[in-house]
Parts: sequence; C-alpha cells; structure tokens
Amino acid sequence: MGSGRFGAVGWIHRALLACVAFGLASAALAQVQGRTVGTLQRHDPAQHRIVLSLDARTGSELGQGAPVNVYYDEAKAQRDRATRPKLQPGDRVMLETVTTGNRVEATSVRRLPDTTPGQDWGQYLHGTVAEVVPRTRVLMVDQAQTRIRNRIEVDDATRVFALDGAPMRLDQLKPGDEIDMAFHLKGRVRTASKIVLLRPAGG
Repeated sequence: MGSGRFGAVGWIHRALLACVAFGLASAALAQVQGRTVGTLQRHDPAQHRIVLSLDARTGSELGQGAPVNVYYDEAKAQRDRATRPKLQPGDRVMLETVTTGNRVEATSVRRLPDTTPGQDWGQYLHGTVAEVVPRTRVLMVDQAQTRIRNRIEVDDATRVFALDGAPMRLDQLKPGDEIDMAFHLKGRVRTASKIVLLRPAGG
C-alpha cells in the first residue's frame, strides 16, 4: 500500500517535470510577431535573406545602425513574386515579421512611400508623433526603440502619405501616430521631405 502511494507520488512528480520541460521548450520556440522598418542594404537570394540597415540609436545624431538579417520562405516568395514590390538597395521598407529564438523571418514586405532615391546616409526617422506644433510648423517625434525625442520641421515642400501611397494633409497627423520619414538638412535644421503614416494612433 505504502509503495503504491510513493509510486503514485513519483509518477505525479515525473509528470510535473515533463510538463515543465514541455512548457520551457514551447516558450523557447514561441513565435513573436512584429515589424521592422529600415533601409534595404542588399538581397542575398542564396541565403534567402535581405539585409537591412536600421536607424542608429544615437540621440540627436541620427544615422544608420548595424545591418540586420531578415530571412524569408523561398516557396512563399515564389508564390508572391508577381505581387511583391520590386526592391532596390536604398529603398525604405517595412517588414511584417515573425521571430523564433534569434531568427527573424519576414511574412510580408512593403516599399514605403517615403523612399527617396539618392537619400543621404542616415536621413530617415521611424518613430511616433509626440506633438504637433502648427504655429511653428514643427513635429516632435519619438524615435522607435529609443523613445528619444527629435525636433523635425516641415515646410511647403513636405509631402505626407498614407501607407498605400495616397496623399494626406499634414494636419491629419496626430500624437500617437506611428510614422516614417525622409528628411534633409537646412543648415543644422532637420526638415521633413516625405512623411508616411504607418499606423494611426490607437490603430
């Protein structure tokens, strides 16, 4: 009777250990959905990957950060060949991704309307609108990941787009909107040339 009781306890203990081990393995393989915005550096078809330059996390001095590898499924890429955008190095892109462990895989790719041929190194900014100041024609933008606040001016040449490329008005941008932009320097002042709304506040 006693040995049966201890045997049952041992079985329960082993079952609990198995559940814990299974849970840890599942957690290790859990997929995390996200998105990556950056500048296309190159396409490596042999490795089924694209290499992106991310914006540097350097506070007031924006620039390009270290390249990151984003992989893709070749069979799916073949099926989507007719509809996916024709990308060139230097294009600004947004990737919907799934991360498993250290591997980031793209599930879709979109060429962003703020892509500017010949754009100078490092003159893109991805972040969230913190404040719109119409009187001084200024946007305060919190850089993605860092939350560092950047002062960006706008002028009559600044163009605003929805994600599908449809034109928008500047006054349609609101605090909390996720945006990406190309900017240029007027002296030491950063002035937006193109802004694209990636996701509206609360969207």
